[in-house]
Amino acid sequence: MQQKTKVDIIMSIEVVKMVENIKLEKLLQFKKNLSKCVNVKHKEYQNKELILSNTSIKKTIGFITSGKATIIKTDENGNTTIMRELKENDIFSNLFYSKSDDEIFIISNNYTDVIIIDYHSIIKNCKMNCPFHNNIVLYLYDLLIEDNRQQIEKIELLSKRTVRDKLLFFMKKRMNKDNIFKVTTSFTAIADYICVDRSNLMRELNKMEDDGLIERDGRQINILI
Repeated sequence: MQQKTKVDIIMSIEVVKMVENIKLEKLLQFKKNLSKCVNVKHKEYQNKELILSNTSIKKTIGFITSGKATIIKTDENGNTTIMRELKENDIFSNLFYSKSDDEIFIISNNYTDVIIIDYHSIIKNCKMNCPFHNNIVLYLYDLLIEDNRQQIEKIELLSKRTVRDKLLFFMKKRMNKDNIFKVTTSFTAIADYICVDRSNLMRELNKMEDDGLIERDGRQINILI
């Protein structure tokens, strides 16, 4: 069998990005088929429960089938930083944080439904030669690419010098085609993510509205620039 080149793998990654659009029913079917050749577990978490950490000995990969979760970093001084928000159909793993000096936790937000896959059962040869086993390897590449993209975005955000610049960058990355940013989490969580104090964030939002840069309507912010 001809070995795949890097170009082939990259093209395959683009194809399997369909995971972002897979609905719960398809993910459950995916779990059913995948469980034929790898170790798969279905777990349910309540609000603020620990799903995974980088200190876990067992290396695993997970899929959010419903609900949300947050990847949080805690440094040696106890300071916490939100690294990434996970939503339905997102993939996560402790593989990419195993070498970090900081503690990395994946915490559930409200009720969260997760599929957990044992990493070692994925990397071994599949005796059934099933397509599901091969696809999960490609999903790992997709996860690595997405994680790198988010890290680059976070570095760019932190390079902004003012609270206004950080806030505008954050909202513009998440606004819809109508320039509407929907606040789907707490302002405390947003302040933590962009590394500013919550009071400074709220003060800057008020200034931006006074300056005609945004309009606020409940949990929606219309960005005018």
